[in-house]
Amino acid sequence: MRITFNIVSILVMVTVIFLASLNTPTMIDFTVFGATKNASATIYHANLVQVILMAFIAGILAGIFWAAAFYSPIQAKLKEYQRKLEKTSVQSGEDTSKVSVLEEKIKVLEKALQSALGNE
Repeated sequence: MRITFNIVSILVMVTVIFLASLNTPTMIDFTVFGATKNASATIYHANLVQVILMAFIAGILAGIFWAAAFYSPIQAKLKEYQRKLEKTSVQSGEDTSKVSVLEEKIKVLEKALQSALGNE
C-alpha cells in the first residue's frame, strides 16, 4: 500500500511539473483593490508557473499539517500504551519473583515441620 501511495504521489508531482513547464511563457494579472478611501486598484503581473508551483507547495504543506494533526495524538497514545505495557511487565516480573520467594519459604517451612515432627 505504501508503494502505491509513493507511486501516485510521484505521478502527481511529475504531472504538476509538466503542466507548469507547458505554461512557462504565460503571464497572468492579479488585480488587488486597496482598502483606502481612494480604493485604487493595483495590478500584479505573475508568471503562471509561479502560481501553479505556489499552489502546489501550499497544498503539500496543508496536507502535511492536516496529517500531523491526526498523527500526533496517535503517537501520544502509543507512547502511553507502551509505558503501560512496561509497567505491567515489570509488575508481573516482580510478582513472579515474589511467588518464587514465597514458594522457597514454604519449602523451607515444610522441611522444618517435617524435621520437627520426625524428632518427636
